[in-house]
Amino acid sequence: MWLKQSKLVPALLAIALVAVAFFVSAKFTFTLVQLNAQAKASVLYPPIGISLAGVLLLEHFSWIGVFIGSVGFARSLDHVSWLTADVAGLSNTLEILVAVGLLKRVGFRLALRRVRDVLALVGIGAIVAPSLNASINTLNGYLAGLVSSADVAANWIVIWLGDGVSVLLLTPAIVVWGRRSIPRSWAEDRRKLRTALLRQRVIEFAVWLGLIVMFSWMILNSPLAHLPASATGTMATLRGAVTPILQYSPFLFIVWAALRLGQRGTVICLLIASFVSIWGVAQNYRYVGESSSEAIQNALFQVQVFIGVMATIALVLAAAIAERQQVESLLRRRIEQDQFLAESTLRIRQSLDVKQVLETTVAEVRSFLNADRVYISVFDKQGFTETVAESVVPGWMPMLGTRSPRPILEDIQKVFAQSPIRVNSDSDKTEHTEFLRQYYEMYQIKASIGIPIQQDGRLYGVLNVNQCGAPRQWQPFEVELLDRLATQVELALQQGRLYEQVQGFAADLESQVHDRTAQLQQKMLELQSLNQVKDTLVHAVTHDLRTPAIGMLMVLKRLQSKADETLSLSRSTLDRMVDSSNRQLELISSLLEDYSHESQKIVLNVLPVSYAAIVDQALQELEPLLTENRIKLNNQIPSDLPMISADPIHLRRVLENLIANATKHNPPEITLTLQAEKLATELKCVVADNGVGIPQDQCNQLFNKPYLRGSQNQHRTGLGLGLFLCHQIITAHQGRIGVSSKLNQATQIWFTLPIV
Repeated sequence: MWLKQSKLVPALLAIALVAVAFFVSAKFTFTLVQLNAQAKASVLYPPIGISLAGVLLLEHFSWIGVFIGSVGFARSLDHVSWLTADVAGLSNTLEILVAVGLLKRVGFRLALRRVRDVLALVGIGAIVAPSLNASINTLNGYLAGLVSSADVAANWIVIWLGDGVSVLLLTPAIVVWGRRSIPRSWAEDRRKLRTALLRQRVIEFAVWLGLIVMFSWMILNSPLAHLPASATGTMATLRGAVTPILQYSPFLFIVWAALRLGQRGTVICLLIASFVSIWGVAQNYRYVGESSSEAIQNALFQVQVFIGVMATIALVLAAAIAERQQVESLLRRRIEQDQFLAESTLRIRQSLDVKQVLETTVAEVRSFLNADRVYISVFDKQGFTETVAESVVPGWMPMLGTRSPRPILEDIQKVFAQSPIRVNSDSDKTEHTEFLRQYYEMYQIKASIGIPIQQDGRLYGVLNVNQCGAPRQWQPFEVELLDRLATQVELALQQGRLYEQVQGFAADLESQVHDRTAQLQQKMLELQSLNQVKDTLVHAVTHDLRTPAIGMLMVLKRLQSKADETLSLSRSTLDRMVDSSNRQLELISSLLEDYSHESQKIVLNVLPVSYAAIVDQALQELEPLLTENRIKLNNQIPSDLPMISADPIHLRRVLENLIANATKHNPPEITLTLQAEKLATELKCVVADNGVGIPQDQCNQLFNKPYLRGSQNQHRTGLGLGLFLCHQIITAHQGRIGVSSKLNQATQIWFTLPIV
């Protein structure tokens, strides 16, 4: 689907809203300028500005509503065919899409608090995009016979001016008041309201509104405004001055608003002043009896030019003032931040007590940021975290002294690996792991900042700032302040730890002596263990390898003692020599195999393979051995097992080692059982036999190297390195291997492999 089900309803609502707004505003405007259903261009045309603002705010394919509303309005006019209406709709839609695309490309921000954003809106939204629409719609009207060749230029200018002024006047008003933002909290909103009232912004706006209404009423109701068009003399001259005064009088009020009331106040005042100018001119023409649509259009043309210039100047001026205020605010915040950081650092470093340093830090940070909770949690060697310092507003759950139910050091390290500083403005909307979701719900966290605290190159703890009442849009200077303060805390903690080390120097010396003694004892135990290993290897070489060599030497000497030049060799003697040689080769191969795996890790070529197929290959390879020992094979491997992720060569090597061991270390005619089953995300494989079994003490050492055999196994060849190799291969596959056995009953060796 080109649109997900969850976004379908918002998209349809956005399309409908834009379509209705376009159609209604266009019909109202044509009624106001007395065009009614005439298919003519209007110099007053608000739908474009409203539609551009709607698409910028709503998105969700809302531009489709522009096409629908435009086509519907065009069809409501006289003598407009479906083709002409469709072309007009496409032209208006293209104008909006071009404006939105270019504005986003230049990084346009809806707040209009930068001069570059205002200039982008003027250049793209009020000049470039309307020029495109004016060209297409003028050509469309000419081809449809609605625009004469003599009126082509005038029609183009009227469309361009109407669209451009609409964008300059209505788009800023809608986007500035309609853009969405995350409030810090209700208390923050109340504080801002009180601040606004104290600054007399509301009172000043009321005074502004009263003055402009009174000034406009006085001009409209003066005797000069009611003179007929045929009047002459001084009164006519004075009447000629009324109209320009009425048209341009709002300029002073607009400058006042831009200097004092900010972006939101400026755009509202701009709408009011523009309405006063347009309404005043229309009323003036009605008073003097020149109320035809053409007369009103001509008068409004001049007013629209003035409104466009006035809107541009007001928006640029308001943005310039906003940028200046932003710089001043940034400087004030920087001064306050540096002052706070200096004072906090001084108080932190006045104490070398680590606990007092942490408590001072959380108290200072919560007071400065006005947060609901600030705490520091530290990690122990096992990865558990404990809250060691906290400052929290009464009414919210305290965390001091709480300890994580499980080690979470790795989880926190993964979080900070994605971002050195964890900033979360809304925990309900921000993507996070299951661990963080539970953490936010447990402690009622709506927004948070997490700053890592490093010590000796490792993650020592985390400085956390929580907002519990409501989401909060964290400011860049707040994040920067916490980052700088965390660095000071790291230095203070390091100094505190050094101080503690100096205080406990005597105790540390004794502890170090004790530790050194324990280390020496450990080394002694390791040496004893190495000696035991050495003795085992010497025993293996001198006993197992010497025995077949002596047997072969005895046979050769017996043959050498015969006087004949040519000797005949019996079959049994030859078999004994071959058997002895094979035993020596097995031992030598085991030693070489062990040596080859000491210096390098096993390298796997992992592929999706079938375990049943690997088993069949291994059984074919071992068929002579199984036949020679008369093994009863019970292959219970299902054919529909899922594919596993394994190296087929190494996996077959494991099976061959396990089956060969079961054959060699048991009497003939045993039953060998092969099984496999799916367990969650892995496959459990079993190789079982009903032979002599293995004692429990040897089961615990079966996969170690070297494998120490019991006295009952002294006559068997091999150094026990095959099982160690099996353990290495299975571990390299991210699997597990184990053994369960009962003496004189059965042995079962199992291992697991990951499923694809």
